[in-house]
Amino acid sequence: MLTVVTPDAEQVTRWLEQANIQHYICDQCHGLHLSELQGREGVVDARLFVEEDGVLFSTELEVRPAALFTVQADLTRLNMDYPSLKLFLDVNDDSMPRLVACDLLLGRRGVTFDQFLYFVQATLDATVQLLEDSQQADWLFWPDDDVPPAEPGSLH
Repeated sequence: MLTVVTPDAEQVTRWLEQANIQHYICDQCHGLHLSELQGREGVVDARLFVEEDGVLFSTELEVRPAALFTVQADLTRLNMDYPSLKLFLDVNDDSMPRLVACDLLLGRRGVTFDQFLYFVQATLDATVQLLEDSQQADWLFWPDDDVPPAEPGSLH
């Protein structure tokens, strides 16, 4: 028989461990960071939050400032290409622009382990595809981008 539970942080942690999904808790937020996405180039944060209404899966991709207008112009298409994700830009003065991808598993009435696992895997897959598409379009900020080019040597 399927067990339906209203997930809390401890339950979500147990389910992630049961599914062998690598994760960790940082000391700066209450989110469960997903190592599979967190370690990829261009990803600032990839985490699960347990909220009152369910489980929120949020991933932030760091956008190159020069690509900001292009990403903004493509947001409608992106939201149509990735219907399970909610995509928007987060732009403020304190950090680089970010493309945020979110999905919410409504859980106020309870969910099963299988529903949770399907939600996480489907969202991971869609987010990885978005990441690859964004890298292909050259929208993302890379760590090497902030290193100035080497000075050319003398020509004589």
